Amino acid sequence: MTKLNGNKPLDRNYFRYKDRPKPTDEKEITDCCGQETERDILNVNNKEDWLLIEDYIERNLREYSSTESITPIVCKECGRLEEYISKLKFNRKLPGDK
Repeated sequence: MTKLNGNKPLDRNYFRYKDRPKPTDEKEITDCCGQETERDILNVNNKEDWLLIEDYIERNLREYSSTESITPIVCKECGRLEEYISKLKFNRKLPGDK
C-alpha cells in the first residue's frame, strides 16, 4: 500500500493514473475536433454509442414538452459527439394573455 500525504485533495487525475504511469504534460489532441484522445466520448460510428445518444434524446423530448427537437453535433471526420443543440417550441402567448 502506498503511503499518502495527508491534506491532499483526491481529484479525477488521482484515480485516472492510480494504477498506471501519469503521461507527460502534453495531452494528445485530435487534429479534427481538438478533443483529448484519452477521453471516452460517445461516437456516432459506434452502434452502442448511437443507441445511447438516441435514448438520451428520446428521454429529453418526453421529459421537456417545450423542446421541439434535439440535434447531436458530431465531428464530421471522427464521429465524436461534441454537443447537443435543442430547438424549443415558440409559444406566441405570453403568461397572463387571454
